[in-house]
Amino acid sequence: QETVRVRYSPRIARWITERKGATATIDGSVTVEYPLADPEWAVRHVLQYGPDAEIEAPTSVRVLVRTRLTEMADDAR
Repeated sequence: QETVRVRYSPRIARWITERKGATATIDGSVTVEYPLADPEWAVRHVLQYGPDAEIEAPTSVRVLVRTRLTEMADDAR
């Protein structure tokens, strides 16, 4: 099964590590992989953390996040 890899900033990494059992890196960030059953879930998941979460892979989900952010910006105008 395909996975989605999300990097969380040091600002929220402690909270993520407590919930997911992940280990923070030297810079304080944490990266977690999740099964990717629904790309829309991944988009919603990352957007809820704002700039503190980033999809690292797959590229297709990164593109979905970028598209959603563009749509939101257009709607705000």
